[in-house]
This record gives sequence, C-alpha cells and structure tokens, in this order.
Amino acid sequence: MPVGMLPSGGVEDWAGPLGLIVHHGLLLFAVVNPIGNMPIYADLTRQLEIRERGNVMNLAVFTSLGVVILFALIGDWSLVYLFNVTVGELEIAGGILLFIIALRGVMNQGASYQHPKDNRMLAVFPIAFPIMVGPGAITVTIITTGAIGQILMIITAVVTFFFVFLIARNADRLMRLVGPYAGMMIARLLYIFLAAKAVAMVLNGTREFIHGLSATDPNAVAALF
Repeated sequence: MPVGMLPSGGVEDWAGPLGLIVHHGLLLFAVVNPIGNMPIYADLTRQLEIRERGNVMNLAVFTSLGVVILFALIGDWSLVYLFNVTVGELEIAGGILLFIIALRGVMNQGASYQHPKDNRMLAVFPIAFPIMVGPGAITVTIITTGAIGQILMIITAVVTFFFVFLIARNADRLMRLVGPYAGMMIARLLYIFLAAKAVAMVLNGTREFIHGLSATDPNAVAALF
C-alpha cells in the first residue's frame, strides 16, 4: 500500500484493539527496558548455575507481571479512594518521573545493586522491583488502564512481559551476541523516546487540568494567564 494511502494517525488510531495493544505495549516495554537492563540481569545472576539463573528470571518476570496486573485492576480505585488524585495529576507526576528515569538512563547514572544470598529474594528484589517494574511502570500501568480499560491492559501486560521473559532468560547469551556497545546504544535510544513520551504525558496532564478548571470555573483558566 502506498504511504499516501495509509490511514492518518498512529497505529492505535487505525488498527483497533490490536493497535492499542501494540502502542501501549511498546511504551510499557520501553519503561521496563529489558534490553537496556540486560547487563544488570547478567551481572546479578552471573554466579548462578544455568538452571538457577533460569529459575530466578522466571520468578522475576512472573512477579513483575503480577504487580502490573494488580495495579491494572486496583490502580484507578486506589487513585480515587486512597490518594484522592485525578488521572491528569498522576499523568503530570508520572511524566516528570518518567523524564527523570529517562534522563538517568541516558546519563548512565543508575543505582548500583547488591547481590542477595537468597535466589528468591534476588528475583523479587532487586530484579522484579525496582529494575523491571519500578514507579515508572506502575504509573504507566495506571494511566494506560484508564485509557484502554482493564482487559486490554492485562492483555498488553501479558504480551509485553512475554518478550521481557525472552530477553531476560537469554540476557547472558544476548550480551555476548550483541556486544556491550550495541546494547548501550539501543538502551539510550529507548530512553530518548521515553523522555519524549514523558513530555507528552506532562502536556496532556496539564491540558486535562486546565480543562477541569474551565469546567468548574471559567474565570480560573483566565487567571492562570
């Protein structure tokens, strides 16, 4: 099909539910960033036997998926009844948080992690949380669930973490295959796109905030300017 005949808008606009899954799955994948975290996965499990390493990564991925599904189910409820914040406010805060995460990734100033003696503890902390699923992934999950609904978000999470699982389980092999410099370049590119998405989230949250003010008090918007 010629480029000029393609429908306008992004893939989420013209591919229906599948487009939504692809679009939001790519965002969640960028936040989880398994490619950029391959060196961390490999380093934290380098002293383990092959079978133990596989068990650790299995538990880490399924724990991370469980956390994302949990926040997909109760995240919106927790916003309204526990914290009394709106999606727009969370979008602004989440965008700022994602931008900080992206900046730290680009500048390579991430935190260093210790090696727990218990393999299950290693899988849960720090691999599952906060390396795989940190505050950024939780924020994206809550906001995305509000946009596309719980069912599509859960499907998106399952599809996304299937690819996370493939990368995490083969982090050692992939690091040897890709090489440290190519892996670093791919990770930095992901963080740059993540920073752009973070700016978009802040702008959208600000727009929602201003719209909410205009709905309750039209003079309040004029007072801002």
